[in-house]
Amino acid sequence: MGATLDVYRRYRELLRLGAYDRLTETADEQWVETCVGLTGWTIGLDIAAANFAAGIARAFSELEPTELDVVEKDDFLMIRGKNTAVHTGPFLGIAPTHKRVTWEFVDMYRVGGDGRLNWHLFVTDWNYVRLQLLGTAPDLPTVPTRRAVLAENDR
Repeated sequence: MGATLDVYRRYRELLRLGAYDRLTETADEQWVETCVGLTGWTIGLDIAAANFAAGIARAFSELEPTELDVVEKDDFLMIRGKNTAVHTGPFLGIAPTHKRVTWEFVDMYRVGGDGRLNWHLFVTDWNYVRLQLLGTAPDLPTVPTRRAVLAENDR
């Protein structure tokens, strides 16, 4: 893989370490992003870092991302992945449950001419995360399978 993936991995490591003051090593200050379902579109790396710190980092410890699929083309990077973490802080109005939860995501980035990330779109099923925390998540397949999940509810 290429340079954009390397920059992304360094960015994720800085986030994991809470080294928000060093994010400019990997990302442009005029960063544009949305965390679909949580933040809407925002401008500014400082805003993105504040959202991450107050949302994901505060709510989840032992965050372990796994890259499942990676597509890199020119200035664009797309990752389908999976996060696993322990719910240790308030999230979506739910007090810490100390449950280990897992969620899949699609993460898309663009890199600017200076080699730093400058655009980010993050998509995950936050309702599925919420249902796991409440102990009411449906039993969905975690690998492709020939199971008509929705048809099972009609019985």
